[in-house]
Amino acid sequence: MARNDPHYKLTYFNFRGLAEPIRFLFAYAKVDYEDNRITHEEWPAIKKTTPFRTLPILEVDGQAIGESNAIGRLLAKRFNLYGKDDIEQAKVDALVDFLEDVKHAGAGMVTIFREPDEKKKQEMKDKFFSETLPDYIEVLEQHLKNNNGGKGYFVGNSPTWADISIAVSMDRLDSWQPGSVSKYPLLAAHNARVEGLEGIKDWIAKRPKTPM
Repeated sequence: MARNDPHYKLTYFNFRGLAEPIRFLFAYAKVDYEDNRITHEEWPAIKKTTPFRTLPILEVDGQAIGESNAIGRLLAKRFNLYGKDDIEQAKVDALVDFLEDVKHAGAGMVTIFREPDEKKKQEMKDKFFSETLPDYIEVLEQHLKNNNGGKGYFVGNSPTWADISIAVSMDRLDSWQPGSVSKYPLLAAHNARVEGLEGIKDWIAKRPKTPM
């Protein structure tokens, strides 16, 4: 890190989750940061010190920023991963916002994940993947296809924050329900393209092995 470069400190739990798109941004840009992973036991003691009592947070030279999409947007702007003009930037924002729609579709992924009754949880999960998710995945694949026939990235001719966010989200879905994304060839190829980018490929190879 050069003498005048910002000091970045990312605080999150010891899994990929909401912080992984942020880590991908740092990896692709080859920018150093402090990857501060805390335990769930440590969280109550620091919760009220965070901007919104949530994680992740990113400290930039000591200034704390909350909300994962706000952090992603800041870094995308700084690392030239936000589109070349305001129209491209709006498209990037819309795609990232759409991922929030996916997350809350149907019963909601978080609700399903936290359901204590295993039988009910499995029923909710099956319905989400068989009835709810396909429409959202088809929308994403159509957006990809509309840009250069789906052979490159979602917006413009180079990677953006949207590509990174979508790739991480699709990988999460495919891990939760194997085969749920791989049957969509354009999206599967896009995921492989993003995960094969210099910097990101290196990060995936060396990142801590966590369950999610």
